[in-house]
Order: sequence, then C-alpha cells, then structure tokens
Amino acid sequence: MSNAIDQIQKAIAGLDTRAGKSNVGTIVSLADGVASIDGLSGVMMNEMIELPGGLQGVALNLAEDTVGCVIMGDISSLKEGMEAKTTGRLLSIPVGKGLLGRVVDALGNPLDGKGPIASSERYPVEKIAPGIIPRKSVDQPMQTGIMAIDAMIPIGRGQRELIIGDR
Repeated sequence: MSNAIDQIQKAIAGLDTRAGKSNVGTIVSLADGVASIDGLSGVMMNEMIELPGGLQGVALNLAEDTVGCVIMGDISSLKEGMEAKTTGRLLSIPVGKGLLGRVVDALGNPLDGKGPIASSERYPVEKIAPGIIPRKSVDQPMQTGIMAIDAMIPIGRGQRELIIGDR
C-alpha cells in the first residue's frame, strides 16, 4: 500500500501544472495534398501547422471558418477528425555555410543521410528581395558550361537571369 502511495506522490511531484496556450483545430477534409482545418483562430499566412505523425503544413488559404493547409509530406496517414496545431513560426529554412553541399527538402530537412544541418540561423521562405542599392555588385563572370549560352548571354555571378530553352 505504501508503495502505491509513494508512486502517486512521485507522480504528483513531477506534474507540470503550468498553463500552456495552444491553438488547436480539427481536420475537416483532405483533398489533393490540402487539408481544410476548422477551429484555428489567429493563424498567420505562411504559418507552419503541426500535424499528427510529425507532418507539417503551411497555412495558405485563410477563410472565415477554415484554414487551407498545404501538407508537406505523405498525407496517407492523415484522416478527417485529427488535430492540427499552430506553431507561431512562419515557413523558414536553415541558412549558412552548413547548408553548402547538402541535399534538403522544401522545409530544409536533410535528405542526404549526413545528419542534421549545422545552422544557427533561419530565413523566411517568403521574403522581400533587397533593393538595387543594397545588393552586392555583380563584378565576376559566370560560366554555365553550355557554350551556346555562354557565347550569347553574358551572365555575372550573383545575377538573376531567366534563360528559356528546350529542356
């Protein structure tokens, strides 16, 4: 009897009684990689949504009663009626030298089996490009390796250029 009381007292002592605020909704429909979620209030455009099974989604369609969430992953494990939570984070990816030479998915998760990305900084995916003046000047040529393009279109390193071709 005293053993049971000791276990209960240990469980009570380790109980976290702090109140936490979370914004939780319910998946009402799933179609073509998009989940309609009801009950999420105060969700931001491009906010990451936490879904069951470790999946994540991005809030893209903010309607009055529902949120359209694009699911980033395999939706076969999701069912209507499951919970979804807001994270308070906008869609962002890790940046820095630790990302060089790595293969990542759309969320910045490594796919190459070399372990986690060593990066202390994250940048939002949707970001306004800097104006012309603050940008670094383009002063080095860049070779594409395709002779026809290199001969006809001079490209500088760091320059944005759209080249449309057959491929």
